[in-house]
Amino acid sequence: MIHLHRREERRGCRRCRVLGLRRSPVCSANLKDCRAVSYPLEYVIISGIAILFFAVVMMTAGAMLTAAPVDVAATQQFNDVGNDISNKLLMFYLIVPENGAMSTTLEMPQTIGGHAYTVRMSTNNTTDQTVIISADDLDINISYTLNGIGSSIPIDGETHSASGTHRLWFISKE
Repeated sequence: MIHLHRREERRGCRRCRVLGLRRSPVCSANLKDCRAVSYPLEYVIISGIAILFFAVVMMTAGAMLTAAPVDVAATQQFNDVGNDISNKLLMFYLIVPENGAMSTTLEMPQTIGGHAYTVRMSTNNTTDQTVIISADDLDINISYTLNGIGSSIPIDGETHSASGTHRLWFISKE
């Protein structure tokens, strides 16, 4: 029995042999208990996985948390620009002279949320005027229909937000 104990003492306990570890002070004190070796290894593995998980979450969550509010704010600002253009067109409709010319400036920001955009005005049919605002690099396409204006003031045209000064012109040659 003493001879067997010396052989285990030289080779280490069974758990240390399976893990390929050398004999540790814990194993020499208690040859059948090598748990002290596996606990730090467990903490290192779990900590590494947790740090990796949180790093991935932080990298992806940052984009998700900032992209959605920017799109909502940009959509609202596109609506504001469309309302401003619609108001200018309605003012033209109310005060346009029968003969003559009239012009006004359009105040449009060059970018909305860092995105350039295009404003198109066209007559869908004989009575309806449509204002379409579309962002160049976003999937936003906002359309306003102004009923009844197209027959008296046919407005067709397009302008880009980065083109500088924007004007609405009306010239009547009746």
